[in-house]
Amino acid sequence: MRFALVGGSGYLLYQVVLFLMYDSDLFWFLPAKKTSANFGFFEHGDFRFLIVTLVATAVTLVGVFTGHNLWTFRDRSSARKAIWMRFGQFVAAASMGVAIVIVTVNVLTVQFDIYHFVALPFAVSLAALWDWLLYSVVVWRPTNRRSLTE
Repeated sequence: MRFALVGGSGYLLYQVVLFLMYDSDLFWFLPAKKTSANFGFFEHGDFRFLIVTLVATAVTLVGVFTGHNLWTFRDRSSARKAIWMRFGQFVAAASMGVAIVIVTVNVLTVQFDIYHFVALPFAVSLAALWDWLLYSVVVWRPTNRRSLTE
């Protein structure tokens, strides 16, 4: 339940950042919507959207890590590891889920013209199982009963 609540708050945070940076005029200095960018090996049809999804992902990673670290997995033995190590493991474990979200949202939005608020729930659903497995098994492993008695 905690995992779902923290993940849900991360989802909402992502949506807020996406709205503020892409749909509102608050970030007027970013490239205009539908501005194409050529990266040599690929061309992206909406450079502003790419920038915004990367920023929203970074902000959400920090928020979700904080929630999981302070609440979801706080009772796990790995919570005693240095915070920089847990954050590094979290980012490494989340990188595939992050890639799934960024690629899925950008492909569905730019290539198939699906509104980003519709594409995101689909992308997040694809990444959720991956995240749960790696967070609960690698980053915040269950407490080992034997290590508690030694």
